[in-house]
Amino acid sequence: MKLPKKLNINLNKFQDLRYGENPHQKGAYYVEGWESGFEKLWGIDLSYNNLEDANSAWRLVSDFNDPTVAIIKHGNPSGIASRNNLADAFKLALDADPVSAYGGIVSLNRPPTLELIEAMSGKFFELMVAPTYSKQVLERLKRRSEKMRVIRANPPSANLEIKRIFEGYLVQTPDILKETPLKWKVVSGKKPDKKTLADCEFANKIVKHVKSNAIVIAKNLNMVGVGIGQPNRVNSVNLATKQAGKKTKGAVLASDAFFPFDDNVKLAARAQVSVILQPGGSIRDNEVIATAKKLGMTMIFTGIRHFKH
Repeated sequence: MKLPKKLNINLNKFQDLRYGENPHQKGAYYVEGWESGFEKLWGIDLSYNNLEDANSAWRLVSDFNDPTVAIIKHGNPSGIASRNNLADAFKLALDADPVSAYGGIVSLNRPPTLELIEAMSGKFFELMVAPTYSKQVLERLKRRSEKMRVIRANPPSANLEIKRIFEGYLVQTPDILKETPLKWKVVSGKKPDKKTLADCEFANKIVKHVKSNAIVIAKNLNMVGVGIGQPNRVNSVNLATKQAGKKTKGAVLASDAFFPFDDNVKLAARAQVSVILQPGGSIRDNEVIATAKKLGMTMIFTGIRHFKH
């Protein structure tokens, strides 16, 4: 996708929102043409934050081929898991951080099941987003809550990303590069087995949707720890390992950008993480790799950075 020399944007107001990011701010949703990309099937009026989080949640689960459920809070995943049984995936996503899940958004890349809806019993969520809903499930959701928004979303499109700054706009192509482990490079330790490699792919897909500096710890296609939006990577590693607790043993750790120092490797080793996945590219790569080898850890360079601001 090339960036055009001239960009003309003609927007129509699709709907007014309850308010902007805060109640004292006004908010509305604008579209090119009249296609919104989603349909609200149930629940109270949408807010600015609802739509922004729903979009983040939908793009995250849409990156996965396997049945996947995520819980999103303030644009970041508090939990996400892939399982053939959606109710099981939801329970794992909730268990990762039940405190943060309160008032969050449930997103899934398959039509929700009645079993999943029952698993949500007693939990407060602002919104659910999915590709479609059966009539039976939709009626159950209506009985479950008069307020929770229920959204059906179209497949995400690869549109340009636009952000207003100063008196102009930043424009970029979306982060939708298709990665393959075949191009990854094992720079320390043994080559991961099939199951571990699947966890590496799983964690790598998640980390690009987490605000930088981002760290994701995953095991058995389940995110068990996450470090979000810290100004230094060490804090993100600390947060992720603390959240995961004993589940870090034998898990994989994915980073959205390179490790500038080997302190992150030492923290991961202390938590008994087995594999580190990172882009590489630091001027201290040799030092970082040497520490990983000394500590008996597998380290993989993907060659692709995934900053998100």
